Amino acid sequence: MIRRRNLNIDSGGVQLRKSSSGSRKSSVRTLVLCLISFYLGLASTTLLSSSSSSASAKNDIEQITKDNEHAKEIMLIKREFVMMQKDFEKKIAKAKKSVNSAAASSSLGGDASPFFDRSLKNLAHGMSKVSRLDFVTQFDFGSPTDKSKGGDVIMLYNNDKSIPTSKTDIVLGTNGKGVESLPLSESTKNCDWINVVTIPPKNDRVCTALLPNTDDWHIRRWKREGDSFRSVNRGQTDRGRTFRVPTEGTIKQHWGMLETYFKNFDEIRAELEPIAKKIAKDNTIIVMTCNMGQSELLMNFVCNAKAKGLSTENVLVFPTDQETKDLAEGLGLATFYDEKNFGRLPSGEARAYGDRTFTAMMFAKVVCVQIINFMGYDLLFQDVDVVWYKNPLEYFHDKKNPHYNFDMYFQDDGARGPRYAPYSANSGFYYVRNNEMTKYFFTSLLYSGDQILECSSHQQVLIQVMTEHASHFGLRVKVLERDMEEFPGGWHYHRNNKTFMKKLIDGKVNPQIFHMSWTKNKDNKIKFFQQMAEWYTEDKCIQRKRKDIADEDSSLVESCCLSEPNIVCHYRDKPSKIPCKDSDPIDKGHPSFW
Repeated sequence: MIRRRNLNIDSGGVQLRKSSSGSRKSSVRTLVLCLISFYLGLASTTLLSSSSSSASAKNDIEQITKDNEHAKEIMLIKREFVMMQKDFEKKIAKAKKSVNSAAASSSLGGDASPFFDRSLKNLAHGMSKVSRLDFVTQFDFGSPTDKSKGGDVIMLYNNDKSIPTSKTDIVLGTNGKGVESLPLSESTKNCDWINVVTIPPKNDRVCTALLPNTDDWHIRRWKREGDSFRSVNRGQTDRGRTFRVPTEGTIKQHWGMLETYFKNFDEIRAELEPIAKKIAKDNTIIVMTCNMGQSELLMNFVCNAKAKGLSTENVLVFPTDQETKDLAEGLGLATFYDEKNFGRLPSGEARAYGDRTFTAMMFAKVVCVQIINFMGYDLLFQDVDVVWYKNPLEYFHDKKNPHYNFDMYFQDDGARGPRYAPYSANSGFYYVRNNEMTKYFFTSLLYSGDQILECSSHQQVLIQVMTEHASHFGLRVKVLERDMEEFPGGWHYHRNNKTFMKKLIDGKVNPQIFHMSWTKNKDNKIKFFQQMAEWYTEDKCIQRKRKDIADEDSSLVESCCLSEPNIVCHYRDKPSKIPCKDSDPIDKGHPSFW
């Protein structure tokens, strides 16, 4: 039931009192009309009393005006009338504000809002919607938002103080028009805090419960099993996939790796410091790690950069075997071979994502970044299957960059499943600013190595730890979204439509790098780079040791690097610099890219 409030006028101003019927708007109109009539009547009476149509009255007035004392009295009356008008306007304005406030108060009590009744007063009092694009542009919390997608954001207001003052009827729903849109600035005008909850656009039968309770920075999930529900972790899927805790054997294996690392940390740091200091540029080091099995990809990165006139002078390679150390140094790169920690790692290539060699190399990826970051340097980490179009450090060092004020930046992996949620960060290309938060993050990631060994994914655990640090400590992470043209990768090559890749091949977009992720093994990476005209390595240097390629004193750049790309067609259904219509498809039945 809508409570009505009427107004009484007395010498003290306007006072509210409750009434049992009518609407607030009607009360305001009645009040305004009554007051206008009252004061107009007063004005008319005053004027009529001073201007009679009869001749005798006219003579009387003329006689009065001749009297100075009486003239002054008339002027005082006129001034008093003007003051009464101004006072009237102020009281009307005050009355309107009071009635609106009373209306809002009554509605927020739960009796008038069609959105929320009194039982929900501790949860929400009103709501509106705002443009999704406007919201994610204004509130950039780092994770990819796929801005090209449309839709709106629902804003819930937990009490009357947070509701936009000038839009009370819209937010409360008392205008009968349902949930209406507001400009972002208007919808957040009275918000001191904004909590953001993301809900993926899936076809699953998902229900979302908002529970009035103490703060909880995690989403609790329940999954139906027959007629009841069971509490599950965030990695649970309909196919039964879930996040497992490390086994006792994995935990002890990780303890042994940490023991070796910590025992030798000071010695390793002392050896590494002069190398890092020598090559750092603007306090920044480009960090890579590689074994012999992936060495031709490292070689192609260098040859590709040389052909484009890009400097690799502040690249520091952490080889995991002596053969790769020799090759990297032959290519003119600085190296640090940590035999104490890496000496037992496999030297062969990973045959597939997540195999034993792949997982073992994940430890190297953690250690080499952690120690450089701990020593106080900014860093760019990249896998060896990356090629440059520009030196990407220019992007991250540009203070005019709209994303400059983040702690860490990652290439968007492209995947949107729960395993890599919410950031979908690709751990094969990222930039880190050195500060206390990033130091503690990479130290925490080092402590979580047993989880990496268990799930066979450096990327999954990195995102898991990073999400907690962003929430708990305020670590600012920016994922460079896949919709951007600057940082394309395997998702664009294998999963995106042809439009972007054709623009890239034709030089109609302006990327910084290309990362051949989402690719099963090294052999396919080489073939795809050859099709894209990004392979600058001589065949004679592939999987060869330095001593078998050239003399120890000779540079491998002259022996192994091409000045023009070696373009070879392999699969007609994959992006290529030239049409490969005569080649077989890699995926049976798929049409030609051209």
